[in-house]
Amino acid sequence: MTRYVLFNSRNLLIVLFVFSVICCGSAFPQTVIHVDNQNPAASDNNPGTSNLPMKTVSGGAKLADEINKNNTPVKVLVHPGTYRESVTIPFISDHSNTAAEIVFEAETKGSVIVSGSDIWTEWTKEAGNNLYSQNWPYNWGPVDQPFSDENLEEIVRRREMIFVDGKKLKQVLSLNDMEENSFYVSEDENKVYVRLSDGVNINTATVEVAVRSGIFVIDNRENITVRGFVFQHDNTGADGNAVQINNSKNILIEDCSFVWNNWGGLRFNGSENVTARRNVANHNGGRGMEAWRIKHLLFEDNITSFNNWRGVRGGFTAVSVAGLKHMRIHDGTYKNHMSIGNHSRGFWLDFDCSDITIEGAIWKDNLEAGIAIEADQGPVTITDSAICNNNEYGGITTNQSENVTVRGNVIYGNVGDQLHIRGTEDTRTVNNWETGEEYNLLTKNWVVENNVIQGVNSSQDLLDVKDTPADSFVDTVVSNNNVWYNADNADVFVANGRHNFNGWKSITGQDSDSVFQDPDSASLNAQQRELLNICLDEASVSIFSVRAEVISHETAQITWSTSDLTDSQVEYGADSSYGSRTSLDQSLVSEHRVLLTGLSPETTYHFRVISKDEDGNIHVSGDFTFVTPVFSDNSPPTAPTVLTAIVISQSQINLSWGASIDNVGVSGYRIYRDGSAVKTIPDTYYSDTGLEPSTAYRYTVTAMDSAGNESEHSSEATAITYADSSGQPPEAPSNLEVNTPAN
Repeated sequence: MTRYVLFNSRNLLIVLFVFSVICCGSAFPQTVIHVDNQNPAASDNNPGTSNLPMKTVSGGAKLADEINKNNTPVKVLVHPGTYRESVTIPFISDHSNTAAEIVFEAETKGSVIVSGSDIWTEWTKEAGNNLYSQNWPYNWGPVDQPFSDENLEEIVRRREMIFVDGKKLKQVLSLNDMEENSFYVSEDENKVYVRLSDGVNINTATVEVAVRSGIFVIDNRENITVRGFVFQHDNTGADGNAVQINNSKNILIEDCSFVWNNWGGLRFNGSENVTARRNVANHNGGRGMEAWRIKHLLFEDNITSFNNWRGVRGGFTAVSVAGLKHMRIHDGTYKNHMSIGNHSRGFWLDFDCSDITIEGAIWKDNLEAGIAIEADQGPVTITDSAICNNNEYGGITTNQSENVTVRGNVIYGNVGDQLHIRGTEDTRTVNNWETGEEYNLLTKNWVVENNVIQGVNSSQDLLDVKDTPADSFVDTVVSNNNVWYNADNADVFVANGRHNFNGWKSITGQDSDSVFQDPDSASLNAQQRELLNICLDEASVSIFSVRAEVISHETAQITWSTSDLTDSQVEYGADSSYGSRTSLDQSLVSEHRVLLTGLSPETTYHFRVISKDEDGNIHVSGDFTFVTPVFSDNSPPTAPTVLTAIVISQSQINLSWGASIDNVGVSGYRIYRDGSAVKTIPDTYYSDTGLEPSTAYRYTVTAMDSAGNESEHSSEATAITYADSSGQPPEAPSNLEVNTPAN
């Protein structure tokens, strides 16, 4: 029996790679799979070439797996667009340990959005001011209580989110609680209500409703990179995450944003050799970033700010939420981390963390402590960081943690205490997840050197050991070369009683080379002075998370955050002298979004953002750059409409049609006679001459754009030329003469 096998182009691509491995010993250095949902030819049955790309990131991931199992490195290059899907990179037993890398990369950083929301239209106007409704097909309800020792309020356990023109609406729990820019889900009625502000037209606004959870998951994999994506609008309930990497090795996440998700942004779970670089996890409902049981971790230049907006609405600010919360980290390095304005702790190392180095961090204006160090055997080292203006539990808070070094930092203006020390009385048992060794931890063996530690009012202690006796800390601390100061209170050292600076030195035998002196007059090095300026808000730190996102060949969206409510404006141009400025948006906000238009393709642009606060103080960012991509127009015009053919003579038919629409512009129209192209013209009318008499002709018209894209054909028009001139009116007489008879 003969068996015939049908190959589509995608199967053929895979066969070619297998053949190259068998015959040649290896495949190509790296295979590139294109994903482009803006391309009309896109399909997940395609081979993933630039001309025939995949349509979804999930489709690209599946094809990448098929190729990668032959130990071939693969890049899934995703073109700009919003991809409304959930993506899973699953464990595959037959090639889980392939050494070949898979890279998921946005063609332009920030231009690819993986979104948990869908666009909803056709809203119904309800009685009342700017009130609209839509059918609600879900019955999620509040999630079950996720923590055994916490009773979370219903608003914290909800998962619904709605965004209008990119701005989150406030969720309320009854129709009577509706206010401007809010929404209410009535599961009894199977309806959702939204109330908008004046001037917002729901029929022209973009309304996005979060409907998906777990929008990007990697399970039991090795050698995977994710670069340049935006992950948003994931609706996972309390204690879940939008993006999760589980039980994996050699993972790199860089230049990604995790924003406006219902709970967690990014979590690493049970993994090894993890690097996260230049990522932003802001405005998530619970935490920004989380990790658990990681060996060999590198976090560089990441930002986790303004998180826990959902938790704080129900008074939930602890247990699992923070700008960043990491547990059981062995060998972790954090460089230049920023956590500002979280409705929780800024940075939290919780339980069994060892060999930790943190340098160059900024932890500022968080609702609770700047950094919490809890039940960690250490060593943990914090250097060259600004820890300032945080609230409950102070600047650095610790509980039963040993072998901590605090060196070269500025700890300033934190509510309560600059160093908030607990865990000196009772031990806590911690087991090492790698070795099984148990530690009975107290807070002891701390080193405090070369810091500037300042309170700014009489209620702000510099160091407070909350437990009595405080001996495990006092007897083991090494402290020197610090600048301590509080102008309003000298008795700001609390350990087995309250002491002034001399009393502190007496009970510890430390700080002999330290001073109690105003830092303004103290001898500070340049690094300390810079960190102090950040805490005093004299540096540009009031502006942060500046990014260029959703970049096309002619537009770019600039986003940034500010620590206070400010207006929004952007300067931009071909160099750092800029030359162009957007119109001023006078709305006072902390999350800013400005669209740049009229840009040129393949051009490097410089830009900076400008924000003025309510007091008239102007804050200007540093210089940033982005590059617009090559102009690639893959979208054809719409088909011409209402094609009409009118017979003029035995040799001429006149055509006319309705104009087409193109995303860039229509360059011309191509006329087809009897299936063959006869002419391309710029107009919406054409006279077809030189025809045969008494002949039927069939016409269609297509539209063209400057990129060579051609539309679908118009509907067909048919006309028959006249048989001969008899079909026309007789010609008018000519050369007439009038003869008058003679009389």
